[in-house]
Amino acid sequence: MLRLPAEEIPVREELDLLVVGGGSAGVAAAVTGARLGLRVGLVESMPFLGGMSTGGAVGTYCGFYTKERDGSLVPLVGGFPLEMAETLAKRGYAYGPIPFKETAALPYVPWGVKQLLEELVREAPGPGLRVWLHALVTHAVVDGGAIRGVAVETRSGRMALQARVYVDASGDAMLARAAGAPTRVGDEIQYPSMMFTMQHVDLGRAGPAFRTLPELLATHYDRGELPRRGGNLIPTGRPGEVLVAMSRLALHDRPVDGSDAEELTYGELEGRAQAGRLAEFLKRHVPGFEEAFLSDSAFRLGVREGRRIEGVYALTGDDVLSGRNFEDGIGRAAWPIERHIPGGETLWRFLEPGQWYTLPYRMLLPRGLSNLLVAGRCLSADADGFASARVIGPCMLEGQAVAVAAQQVLASDVPCADIDVERLRAGLTALGVPL
Repeated sequence: MLRLPAEEIPVREELDLLVVGGGSAGVAAAVTGARLGLRVGLVESMPFLGGMSTGGAVGTYCGFYTKERDGSLVPLVGGFPLEMAETLAKRGYAYGPIPFKETAALPYVPWGVKQLLEELVREAPGPGLRVWLHALVTHAVVDGGAIRGVAVETRSGRMALQARVYVDASGDAMLARAAGAPTRVGDEIQYPSMMFTMQHVDLGRAGPAFRTLPELLATHYDRGELPRRGGNLIPTGRPGEVLVAMSRLALHDRPVDGSDAEELTYGELEGRAQAGRLAEFLKRHVPGFEEAFLSDSAFRLGVREGRRIEGVYALTGDDVLSGRNFEDGIGRAAWPIERHIPGGETLWRFLEPGQWYTLPYRMLLPRGLSNLLVAGRCLSADADGFASARVIGPCMLEGQAVAVAAQQVLASDVPCADIDVERLRAGLTALGVPL
């Protein structure tokens, strides 16, 4: 037992809104809050913003577009995520959308996303948006069912931040857990992956091989040479550059648990080793890759699922597949139920073309804390509901929505659970969000 001494920490900032986690959901919340005139703080443990979209080098924005009955690909989101998609496309850092199975995806360049997110937070108007990188929330002080302040570990020492409303966009419910809200790791978590980039690919020769890749991977998986049966090669739009999605991290024949410190460390190390082996596989077996080289792996392991809250409402797979339109819906979603399961398989369950469901505000409300909201992978859902709502499009919509909700909490001096949902929806409509 190690006993730590009591400590008093000076309060560095008093804010309207404090966002913990600078991934897609967190930046959407912070920038939207600043644009609405709030004093906002954003705390991120990594040295950059974007979370899995940049650090995990996902390479495709999922959940931004959907396929209609006539086969056309149309935007599903509005406001912040659509702004991101359109700006990246104008700069040559995204192309598409492109058809993907029974839906659509938007390939992007992670470097372009890093640049754009940093511009957005630095140019945010209003009273200001303070950003702390290399900063980790370690403690939360709770009194009377509300968070009164958090301790943040930084390179210059520990500091305290206080806000009237808090958002947990950490991806693993770090703030919610520190504050004592009920959280859990799913019984059937998904396998993480390590993305990596190959350069000097002869795309002219490799193009036809992309279509036969599923058969190639399935054959070599059955021979015990590959970690998963399927995968994707994603041209970034830059000459000779391809993002590779072929890895899968297991430990003792089960998914690596990204919420466990030791397993996460194993996953990071094994993920990079796996990337090296997969790059050699592509050089041997895929035309156009003979002279290619692995330029880098993603900065961090691509964790699909970790710890999430037990919220006022849990989104279900039935909600997704039935296209349920919630009265407290804060945005549209239509990404299929995508579960990375044992046997090297990915299970897909698609909505009907032209169908979508809405994301309920209640799934962003942790139980027991009046001034905490969540956005992103922390959301409350069952395994199938989570497998649809976890992708970046819905995550950005959730971040945008909690910022609008925070504005109402501040204006009305009510708990997050008691805001006027119709006013919330009207505020989102004013930002261009289809409901």
